[in-house]
Amino acid sequence: MAYKTVNPYTNEVVKEYPDATPAEIESALTNAYKLFKKWELEGPETRADQLHDVARLMREHNEELATAMVTDMGKLYREALGEVELCAIIADYFADHGADLLKTTKIETMATGDAQIQKHPLGVLMMVEPWNFPYYQIMRVFAPNFMVGNPMILKHAAITPGSAVAFEKIVKESTAPDDSLKNLFLSYDAVSDVIADRRVQAVALTGSERGGKSVAKEAGANLKKSTMELGGTDAFIVLDDADIDEVTKIAWRARLYNAGQVCTSSKRFIVSANHYDEFVAKLKENFANVKPGDPMANETTLAPMNSKKANDK
Repeated sequence: MAYKTVNPYTNEVVKEYPDATPAEIESALTNAYKLFKKWELEGPETRADQLHDVARLMREHNEELATAMVTDMGKLYREALGEVELCAIIADYFADHGADLLKTTKIETMATGDAQIQKHPLGVLMMVEPWNFPYYQIMRVFAPNFMVGNPMILKHAAITPGSAVAFEKIVKESTAPDDSLKNLFLSYDAVSDVIADRRVQAVALTGSERGGKSVAKEAGANLKKSTMELGGTDAFIVLDDADIDEVTKIAWRARLYNAGQVCTSSKRFIVSANHYDEFVAKLKENFANVKPGDPMANETTLAPMNSKKANDK
């Protein structure tokens, strides 16, 4: 698998990254497992300030992080800034509430005696993440698991290596332990090997059905826990009682947000007959006013597709 940053707007190859070596993979797993064993003896409250520090650094370096994202996959710069802020919000939320969310909970039972639900860390986790939200897809998995006490191995998409490096750099510069998150440029075979490793207890994937089948197969074969968020979109349905002005304001933005490369960017519009003609006319008008161009420019309202391959489909 070739990991490289190719600017989607210029098609310029910015940087190429070599695959992780067996020695680098072994080192990452060894160090992550050591950290897990240490975290097992500590409560989540010991990690709250560290996660707040990650959020602080993301805000301090928001322009640098956003630029790396735009260069990797072409998102509008202002949307990229918004994603960085969302990540900081998520980190702060779990730092503030993680300890309470992880408290032991008593439950009623028909059996004799008392019963309770206890939350404990699992161990080293692996995350396989997609390119369309390069930081958010990491943070939404990283932040809660950091508070739980699960160190993480990251395998990011092949076209967003710069974003993976930038996120890892923030974690390393924070007061969080270096091995809280380790980015590895893994081949497909190496992904299978990491999932199978005895020190890895679970895997989380966001991506295609094809990727989900492959990862789920490896997780199942090795009796590892897994979570899968796979591709798919629901239709955008407009019923008789809809406010058509409000609906059309939402519809075109929803379709073109992140250049339409989002699972929530509806590809089908189902509109009641009495609204159909007006809906189509207003949607066409909004689409006609879109300004494609350099995603770093303020006047651009439609970013390029994430790659030449995607654009040529």
